[in-house]
Amino acid sequence: MRAGDSGAAAGRGESAEAGQGAAGGPAAVSAAGGAGGGGAAGPAACIFDLDGTLVDSEPNYEASDRAFLAGWGIVYDEELNRAVMGRGIKEALAIFESRFPASPYHALPVAERIRLKDEAYLAYARGRTRAFPSMLALARGLSLRGFPLAVASGSSPEVIALCLSEAGYDGLFGAVVSAAEVPRGKPAPDVFLEAARRLGTPPGRCLVFEDTLVGLEAARAAGMACVLLPMPGQGERPGEEAALRVFRGGPEAASLPELLALAEGFAASLAAESVRA
Repeated sequence: MRAGDSGAAAGRGESAEAGQGAAGGPAAVSAAGGAGGGGAAGPAACIFDLDGTLVDSEPNYEASDRAFLAGWGIVYDEELNRAVMGRGIKEALAIFESRFPASPYHALPVAERIRLKDEAYLAYARGRTRAFPSMLALARGLSLRGFPLAVASGSSPEVIALCLSEAGYDGLFGAVVSAAEVPRGKPAPDVFLEAARRLGTPPGRCLVFEDTLVGLEAARAAGMACVLLPMPGQGERPGEEAALRVFRGGPEAASLPELLALAEGFAASLAAESVRA
């Protein structure tokens, strides 16, 4: 869901000219098969988590949540931040209530709690939201290569819209799904399954990019392969072996050629399986 502060990635060639990427641009990728071609199953698709994967939102969330929740008697410290990281908003609210049951915040209807928390975040994050350069370049490169793309996030639709717009992702995603739109947030698979449904792509043909173990668990429960990009400073943890690949250090530890090669390799493997079948 959310990742820590990180530095610039300009030194890795992760420019906005993502069309050139690892395979030498759209012409070369067309020859290599791009998103895996059409056929009855359709092309391979890529689904992205938002916070900590596409955008560097941890500083914004921590500042806004700490100030907002303090007004309701909820101490949003590092331990609580870790507990809610990667989860949908409804799951986070349940954790707040279990840790601070006396807070009057919990007497409000769920929709009102979400609205007030979102208002605080939007006011703080407006003008402060930035993309991870490697991930923006990846999304652009995959779009040029014909991959259907989606966002599957635990954040609300309003927060997702602000983040995508401010970070430069407008127009890149064929589907955008919030955990508020499905029965269960991550680690349940609902948000990923709904993203695949809206793209018209079978779950087994979807490759997920995530930054948390909660998101990895949700992707695997949906029957999808997952690339894990954990935040800087996190060592190896049980469960990471389920990922197709782990980029230790988060989105800015992964180069654009490596990321594109993973997606293209995933698509090529699906195309090969279709031929054999």
